[in-house]
Amino acid sequence: MSKVQKICQGMAIITVASSLLSGCSQVVKTGANVALGFSEKHIVPPILAMDDADMACNSGNALTPAIMATKDMGADPTRVAVLLYASSGICAENQALESELRYLRASKAGQVSEAQDARIEQKRWAAIAAQRQYAGYQLFENHWEAKYNKKLGEGCPKMKSDLDQTVYLMGMISGLQAMTNDINSGGAVNVPKDIAAVVERGMTCLDNAKFWGAPNATRAVIWTLLPGAGDGKPDPYQTLKESVQLGEQKGVRLSHALYAVAAQASGDDAKIRDALKSFAASRSEEKPVNPQFKLVDSMAKNMVQAISDRYWTEHTGIRTGDDGMQRFWDEKDNTTELDELFSEKDGA
Repeated sequence: MSKVQKICQGMAIITVASSLLSGCSQVVKTGANVALGFSEKHIVPPILAMDDADMACNSGNALTPAIMATKDMGADPTRVAVLLYASSGICAENQALESELRYLRASKAGQVSEAQDARIEQKRWAAIAAQRQYAGYQLFENHWEAKYNKKLGEGCPKMKSDLDQTVYLMGMISGLQAMTNDINSGGAVNVPKDIAAVVERGMTCLDNAKFWGAPNATRAVIWTLLPGAGDGKPDPYQTLKESVQLGEQKGVRLSHALYAVAAQASGDDAKIRDALKSFAASRSEEKPVNPQFKLVDSMAKNMVQAISDRYWTEHTGIRTGDDGMQRFWDEKDNTTELDELFSEKDGA
């Protein structure tokens, strides 16, 4: 059976469980759990293997209500829902970015009303992103604390399956993204700021090598952003550099995106350019993407592209060109100079 057929069959099971199982509550609960179990086994892996983050975000928008409906049937949709909420947050972040780029262009052109309108729109989309990401984080947090009877970030109970560990990683990162987007929205969602400290502690529960350097990279980003968080810790940018190397080896470039996030927050041109050039260099044929986690890599690519587009638009009024992460507007093209030099010699 093809992956498409499996996905269609899984959605059919969910639909049937939602609409037909209206008898005994135990039967409903069992049916819902069967549908979720099928989804976790046959739908989630193909989604994680997709290399199209935009398609995944639209899937998250479409499927999250159906998956969350199983909660009222007594089932636990946490593992699937956390991934879907994370995916749906991408759509809102993309819209927020487009509004921000419009704001930057209008500001450079002195178009006051256009700039004001774009900023308002950006904040609205940032609030939607924060709301979705925080919903996923809360779902994950409640599930975790009920299952292990301890606060998230306090200790590391054993997680048996790879899916549980992947959901843990995505749930934590969603919490951090929700906090950031809420700040960008002007605090419209009231996401607690202490999530950063919870994530910093909680990331020690994951195998850093197994998850492409992302756990340590996430902690390092928090060390650069949260006052006092880096006290007594390794140098954050050295940690990020090591994580980037590990991400390339493992074929998932989430650490590259986190390095770019930290560099952007620092406002240091040298760091921003190094982060973008490092990502561009990682996209060679000799460095293939991990086939099991193409979606995570694609999400990371979107994050880096957004940072690059913002950086270019701030300085030039246009977004990143085809080779814009490798060479910037004020850097000379050595290849062109050499071509001109040889041309002059030929004409002499």
